[in-house]
Amino acid sequence: MRYNIFLNALVVGIVASPFFIPTIATLAINSYFALLWVCFLIFATVTQCKIRSNLQRYNKTSSKAAKSEVEGDNVTAIETKSLKKIMVTFAYKEPLELITETLENVSKLSQASSVILGVALEEKTPQKDEKIAEIVRRFENCFAQLIITVHPYGIVGEIPGKCSNFNYALRSIVSHLQTKDPTFDPKDYIVTNFDIDSRFHPRFLEIQQDTCLKEKEPYSTVWQPVLFYNWNLDKLSFITRMTGLNRNILMMGALIPFNINVMSVYTASLQLFIQGKYTHPAYQMEDIICYIRWMLMTKRVLKIKPIYCPTISAPTSGNNVFQEIVEWAKQLRRWTIGSAEVFHYFCIKARRINFFAATTWGLNYVNYYGFFMIAQGLLTITTTIYLFVIEKNSPDSLQIWFTIPLGVVYFSLLMVIIINKIAVKTFLKQVEVDEKIPIWKDILLWIVSPFIFIAYNIVALVGLFEAVFHGKKVCTHNAAKKDALVNVV
Repeated sequence: MRYNIFLNALVVGIVASPFFIPTIATLAINSYFALLWVCFLIFATVTQCKIRSNLQRYNKTSSKAAKSEVEGDNVTAIETKSLKKIMVTFAYKEPLELITETLENVSKLSQASSVILGVALEEKTPQKDEKIAEIVRRFENCFAQLIITVHPYGIVGEIPGKCSNFNYALRSIVSHLQTKDPTFDPKDYIVTNFDIDSRFHPRFLEIQQDTCLKEKEPYSTVWQPVLFYNWNLDKLSFITRMTGLNRNILMMGALIPFNINVMSVYTASLQLFIQGKYTHPAYQMEDIICYIRWMLMTKRVLKIKPIYCPTISAPTSGNNVFQEIVEWAKQLRRWTIGSAEVFHYFCIKARRINFFAATTWGLNYVNYYGFFMIAQGLLTITTTIYLFVIEKNSPDSLQIWFTIPLGVVYFSLLMVIIINKIAVKTFLKQVEVDEKIPIWKDILLWIVSPFIFIAYNIVALVGLFEAVFHGKKVCTHNAAKKDALVNVV
């Protein structure tokens, strides 16, 4: 039984509902989505304000320490507990220039010399030996340890992709540490998983450690640094830019506050990785499957907590607009198929955790990935068809009522643009973001933003039905092309 069929049925039911339910009920559903936008924006605004104030506090601390050192003050160091840090990144077809630039960014972080850095390659990585040699040459002495793993191809029960690569890499690193350190204790380590197209704030490791040490339940918590997709975003197409802005806002406003899932870059205790059986090598959506698998294996609800520190993640890229849109659609299709796949995985395993926790998470997941990210834009189309084609003789006052939720959504999309511009003008400069976008371009982006969101919904719906008709055959990891990012570097 493919439980993702229920997800499809719910999405289709919402989209087709204007033709079968009372008009007032259709208005209520549209209003519900508008309220979700408002709710997510409020959470996102609060999170962004906390990021800004947190960075200001750390910058002041850094300035005071530097001033004391220059003036020769006798400053007594306060000993604090520290965590051993493992950072793991992954590469397959990415160009060497991108790999080295990302590792250069990590090597410049404060406390980088205490990091155990893992670089996970695939056996079929192009120019594998050359890449390994260059990574060792440039970064061997930058970290406490540099560990390079090569994931074998063709292991039974695995599919090629980040899930299986990460599973192999972290298990290998743990085995290595156990061999080298007789006092090895996974409770002393935190692991940060990050993509090869990530850029960290210079004080990320300090902020991360302080955040983890303050947590009362560190082995039931996953930390998510807030991702911003402002990597050359001012030079990309409208469709890529708006998608990147929405992903940032929805991470701050939905994924983290509602404990839905982590994404791309996240941190957890090594103890949790081991208890949760690492990650499932037969799935493609590594970040979502990790979070679900850990809940099921540990039989407890996990909390997602933000790390109030901006991290830059690359958006979809291409050498021209056409390639960019093709990559955008391909990646969106993969994300949606992966979302359906892990929903099925959750349904067949959910009995391992208590009923209330499973139901709450499942409803949040369906509400976000099914209703908000797929059904919402398509419901706007079917509502418009119903009002102006089938019920064209209905009172004008009724049609005016429907403009209220539509106006709220349109205003929310404007706020998405404004909130991100505030971030660029205030603290994103600290992670080398420098955007120059004329006001007319922002206005034009706002005008077309609902159509971009609807296009997103359409492509996602296609992916959802591919998962129904083809099953596991389409659940593969088609890696995004990163070559165009080298131009940014």
